[in-house]
Amino acid sequence: MNSFLSDWNQMIKPRVSSLVLATAVPGLYLGAPNAPGTLLVFMTMLGTFLMSSASFVFNQIIEIDRDSKMKRTANRPLPAGRISIPQAWIVGFAMTFAAFGILYYFANLLTALCAFAALLAYVFLYTILLKPRTHQNIVIGGVAGCVGPLIGYAAVSNSLPLPAWILFLMIFLWTPAHFWALAIFLKEDYSDANFPMLPVVKGVKETGRSILFYTILYVGSVIAFYWAEPTMGWLYMISSVALSISILYLSVKLFQNPEPKFARGFFFFSILHLFLINILILIDHSIAA
Repeated sequence: MNSFLSDWNQMIKPRVSSLVLATAVPGLYLGAPNAPGTLLVFMTMLGTFLMSSASFVFNQIIEIDRDSKMKRTANRPLPAGRISIPQAWIVGFAMTFAAFGILYYFANLLTALCAFAALLAYVFLYTILLKPRTHQNIVIGGVAGCVGPLIGYAAVSNSLPLPAWILFLMIFLWTPAHFWALAIFLKEDYSDANFPMLPVVKGVKETGRSILFYTILYVGSVIAFYWAEPTMGWLYMISSVALSISILYLSVKLFQNPEPKFARGFFFFSILHLFLINILILIDHSIAA
């Protein structure tokens, strides 16, 4: 039983999905004139989680051959044979249909379409089209991970206002810097699997430069949200500036020393940074309300 749960935990990647859920929460509360109902919040989170999980299942089915060549992924359930491909297809499609139905029934069609569009982007645009072919794969394909705010706003307002798109842009700009840091300390794995990731194609120095560039843009979008969302106050502004100075410092340090240990530090701090920014948004909004 423990082995079964462990295998499906690897397939659906709940820790990664938790970041998508965290970025959907601000939209749920900022997009509505009043606090959303508990049932709507829970079902939106559940539907989003299922759709995100399905995309990871499809991704691993498609990449089974490449996963078998990388030390980090060779023991995943599919390449190791602990879960069969037909089983994975059935679970992936079941979660997709369940997620779409939940989001459509408990929220609205726009919410369901936003989540489904993210799945399509991750599976077809990123996994199939871009990831095996270009080192800029995560820049374009990363759009799949940016829909959390759109889902949140759509669920409570059935619309996608400007603040939703600023939050979308924030995650869009955060993703390349975050992912390329991961690619630096996993460079050899990606090289073994013939994935044209930026450190493999252009080297770690150029990757460090690109991380710095996107971090600067990301910080700009974090600050811009203060002006886009009327409920943001000085708590958000002061705290987000302090956090942004920290991540800029780490990106400069990584640019100067593009080594795996600095890349690892930037990678984990970037996750914390995005979580904290979303928490700040909720806190400042609750104060204003």
